[in-house]
Amino acid sequence: MLQAQQLIQGRYQLQQQLGQNPGRQTWLAQDVGASPEASVILKLLAFNPTMQWDEFKLFEREAQVLKQLNHPQIPKYRDYFSLDQQVGGGLYWFGLVQQHIPGASVRQLLDGGKRFSQAEVKTIAQSVLEILIYLHGLNPSVLHRDIKPSNLILGDDEQVYLVDFGAVQNSAATEGVTFTVVGTTGYAPLEQFWGKAVPASDLYALGATLIHLLTGTPPADLPQQDLRIQFSDRVSIDPHFTDWIKVLTAPDLEQRFTNASEALAALRSNRSPKIAIITNPQPPGSRVKLKKSTRQLSIKIPKPKRSLLSVIKLGGNLFLTVCSLPLLLVLGSILLVLGIGLFAALVYSPAVLFILLPLILLMGWLLRDTNRELGKLQEEVAHALRHLFGHHCLYLDRQHFIIEQELFGLSYLRHVGQTSEIQKVNQIPFMELVLETQMVSYSFGQELTENERRWLTHELQNWLDE
Repeated sequence: MLQAQQLIQGRYQLQQQLGQNPGRQTWLAQDVGASPEASVILKLLAFNPTMQWDEFKLFEREAQVLKQLNHPQIPKYRDYFSLDQQVGGGLYWFGLVQQHIPGASVRQLLDGGKRFSQAEVKTIAQSVLEILIYLHGLNPSVLHRDIKPSNLILGDDEQVYLVDFGAVQNSAATEGVTFTVVGTTGYAPLEQFWGKAVPASDLYALGATLIHLLTGTPPADLPQQDLRIQFSDRVSIDPHFTDWIKVLTAPDLEQRFTNASEALAALRSNRSPKIAIITNPQPPGSRVKLKKSTRQLSIKIPKPKRSLLSVIKLGGNLFLTVCSLPLLLVLGSILLVLGIGLFAALVYSPAVLFILLPLILLMGWLLRDTNRELGKLQEEVAHALRHLFGHHCLYLDRQHFIIEQELFGLSYLRHVGQTSEIQKVNQIPFMELVLETQMVSYSFGQELTENERRWLTHELQNWLDE
């Protein structure tokens, strides 16, 4: 068992254990063999039967890649070795020694309650992008694949350092080659979990990290819409900076910056990125009419295409409804006559009560059931009329919104509200869209396809976020 003050390889004296996972240990150590003595970070991996082979490959790859790197904001490689069972307490250990960076990780500062200003976050973003320009510019490119607050060190010299290359990938984009899937949930983009990391994957992780710094909330705990992290309503920063982060964290690779140099140039320009946040195209065959400008948005959801079966069903329900009315009238008349007879019987011949009372109860029961079934038919007819001949219209400007339902060209239900009260647009899978305000939620779009609902949700939310 490794212990503090133990001397490893005759030169690394263990000082303080910094982290421990199953089969892994990280120590702050003193390199007593160096002149002058220097603090180092010693990472140790236990070789045992339960260890996954991928763990060793990643550990060895980290050592190989770190040895080739030479950047002032990346810890320098110092040594790589193995320990036998006698020294390692019955286990074989592999050790990686690298430069110790005095300072604190961004995660430690967040956990300590620090909240980062826009200026501080921009400084961190620029520093990390400069490091990524170096890494991605190597031949082959080096992808970090695990950028997150705990892997960014704010040094005592006020520099930003990128550490922990345990997930590094140094073989670029050979078709058909698979890599170990690594990354941290919330920071890693989808393509990385599919084993297809590219330089823009590190940009996504940086963007997710910046969102964590600005909001104080891990990105995995923030709401998502269409796989986009929703954060703009939780921060008060320059809209250009918000747009820039949105491009960094776009779910689709084609919507992100292609490289760190492009991202850094856009950040320094202090203008909204030229790369537009692409909206989903209108689904093929959709008859929804959408018109928008920076000040107004109108959406008309047309009547759905009517099938012959639905029209026949509506006609049948209307026929049954009409036919039920005379029956109700007859039953009601009989019940009225029986009621009058019952009253007379009670006055002149109480014995007739035993005959009339069961008849009155029977007529009442028939009238109640007929009325209930007629109510169901009327509901079905009303729903079918709205579905086959009605449609929704939405009108929004920067002050007000109107949602109305029209039937045969006439508005029969109209809601008016303040646009500033709209909190978000929700898509209820396979059901409807919901416009949520501070007090009331409005549903619509039940007649749309799932693709149309997804598209409209994206369009509405984008317009509201502008």
